[in-house]
Order: sequence, then structure tokens, then C-alpha cells
Amino acid sequence: MDESKRAFNLRTLENAAAALRRNNFEAAVYETGAAAAQAVLALAAGGKTVGLGGSATVKALGLPAALAAAGSGLITHRPEMDAEQRRRTWLAAQAADLYLASPQAVTLDGKLVFVDANGNRGAAVIYGPRKIALLAGINKVVPGQEEGLWRARNVAAVANNIRLKKDNPCVKTGRCADCASPGRICNAATLLWKKPPLSDILVLLINEDLGY
Repeated sequence: MDESKRAFNLRTLENAAAALRRNNFEAAVYETGAAAAQAVLALAAGGKTVGLGGSATVKALGLPAALAAAGSGLITHRPEMDAEQRRRTWLAAQAADLYLASPQAVTLDGKLVFVDANGNRGAAVIYGPRKIALLAGINKVVPGQEEGLWRARNVAAVANNIRLKKDNPCVKTGRCADCASPGRICNAATLLWKKPPLSDILVLLINEDLGY
């Protein structure tokens, strides 16, 4: 990325962070994913339990392995789990000391957009964990809520369907068809317009393209 583009993106992130603060979120801007990852490791210090919300951004930053190496107890579902095991794991993650996830979009007026298959991430980012840290790259910043929902369905969901090898219509067309497929992953939308009063939420904005 050339310096003028990096500087423009940094200004965009600073504007988004200021809007998030006006909406009562804690927000910080990082030049690199590595710097943001170090901030997360500091939050988890002391052997805290960490719930993972299935974030490609968190994985791209190498945080699961780094957290485990630092002594954190990770709470995350695995593909081989049955429905009851997933339910218990998701409930435990919602009660963790720290919960990590990534929105599909952050708006320039300080809103956060999540679209999920099961809603466990949506539940956790609203209330439950002692601390919630949400990581987002510059690629997820959009003008407003409608653009955020469009991005969640037509960019993030398509990429995730491909990653998960789902046979949903968007894999073939490259855009959301509001399908009725049994394997649909866009079932629940969570919009954080303001920070819920009893939740401690930090948004880490990163000047790199990360995740979906």
C-alpha cells in the first residue's frame, strides 16, 4: 500500500473511531495487525478465559495460537461437535473473561453490523462476557448501516460460504439471493447502534485488509 493510500485509510479509521466513541464504545486505531494482536494479548494476560466468535480476522492475526501459548483458556466450537456440545460451548464463551469477534462492517457513523447463521456471536457481543474486543480491518469500514448490511450479505457471506464449501446460491452468483437453502448462513442480524450500557466493548480498527 502506498503512503498516500495508507494515510487516507488511517484518517478514515480515525473518523470511524471518533464516531464509535460518540456512541459510547471504546475504540482504538492500529497501523498494523501485529500491533492490534499485541493489544489483545495484553487484555488476555493473567490466564483469562477467551471466547472466540469464529472470526477470520482473529485467525489471520494468529491470535488463537498466541493466546494458547500465553496461557489463556480458549473457548471455541469445533466442526466435530454435535448440537448440544455447540450449545454448551457457545454459552461458556458468552461468560468468558474476554470475547473476541469481528463485525462484517463498521460504519462511519459508529455502528457495528453482524450477520450470523446461529446468532451465538450476536448474543455474545450484546451482553455476557466481562470484556468484548471486536477487531476490524479497513476493508470493513462503510458509510452507513445499509451499506454494512449489504457488505455482510454480498461480500462477507459469499466468502464464508466458499470457505465453508456451502452449496448456497451466492457461491454460484457471487451475490446474496435471500435464499431458503437449508445451509443458509445469513439468519440473524445484530446491529449495535450504541454500546449496551452493561457491556464493556473495545473496537480495534486496523489499517490493513483483514478477514471477510
